[in-house]
Amino acid sequence: MIDRTIRATATDPKAGMTLAELAAFVQAALREDAADDVPVKAIVNMRGGIKKLETRA
Repeated sequence: MIDRTIRATATDPKAGMTLAELAAFVQAALREDAADDVPVKAIVNMRGGIKKLETRA
């Protein structure tokens, strides 16, 4: 089995990820058949906004 990494980056890291960007990340993970129990790693800005997300499928 080959692990595939799914990544998403906010268009504006200062403001953080939009709901549409988050939804696109989830849809990409589901298309890649990522398991429900796979951890998601997040990098956040100082205000708690999501800058980057990553998971494996």
